[in-house]
Amino acid sequence: MKFTSRIVAGLVGLSLLVAASAQDAVKFEVPGVTSPNKPAPAPAASTPAPKAAAPASAPAAAAPAAAAPGAPTKFTEAQLMEAYGYIFMLETRMATQLQALEITPALRESMLRGIALALSGKDLPYDPQQVQVQLQEFMGKKQEVFLGKIRAAQLAAGTEYFTKLKENKNAVVLPSGLVYEVVQAGKGNAPKPGQVVSIRYTGALVNGQVFDSNVEAPQPADLLLQAATPQSPQGIIPGLFEGLQKGSVGSKLKLHIPPALAYGDNGAPGAIPPGATLVFDVEIVGIKDAPPAPAAK
Repeated sequence: MKFTSRIVAGLVGLSLLVAASAQDAVKFEVPGVTSPNKPAPAPAASTPAPKAAAPASAPAAAAPAAAAPGAPTKFTEAQLMEAYGYIFMLETRMATQLQALEITPALRESMLRGIALALSGKDLPYDPQQVQVQLQEFMGKKQEVFLGKIRAAQLAAGTEYFTKLKENKNAVVLPSGLVYEVVQAGKGNAPKPGQVVSIRYTGALVNGQVFDSNVEAPQPADLLLQAATPQSPQGIIPGLFEGLQKGSVGSKLKLHIPPALAYGDNGAPGAIPPGATLVFDVEIVGIKDAPPAPAAK
């Protein structure tokens, strides 16, 4: 029985947008930013760990015999395989994904039966093409509900953030909705569209969680001052495009970018949640003309 990888790929992508902090409902764990040694969030206590080659109703492994003081605990094979299943669910983020999709205990039991079938080398008793189509629809609806909740939480957090920002006398509100602050004035002319701007920056969500930064990088980032459009997606987000033109070499700017000028309702998979307001701390370290385009052959 063959299935395409789209279902699994969708779940893997979803795992990158799972809230990971009990302190803040809109905090996201961003791969590549958080420490790679940080353990994955533990699943809820009610989430059963899949047991290798065992049906969903298999009893939990018996407790190990008491060891002598100071001696390492000797675990049974059943306990080791139970630990293997638990670690597998954490390392692949499957536990986090399924929690986010609010899979019920009954559906979890059904999933464990499918795992047991696969481990025993048996096929599902369903037509593979029909079940795959319906499974994609089912998971798609679950994901959309989850992303809708994240989007609503991000929009609410952004609204609260901009409301408080009105108290900041140094913040300048532009007609587009971008809000910027000049933390440190620079010298010379502001960059023009089409030029290359060398910057050091830190990007964060409104809860302070950093999703990207090059402050510790050996060299600043060179950005072509060109706004991204559907026709030219390789440009930068509109909020950065507009905000960088408010500085010059030596400037330090703080840009408060609403979602309409960032990644909108969809976000950026793996980094930016849907509906997120972004906050950039930027230092402009250089401005130069873009190199000429290569001659057409």
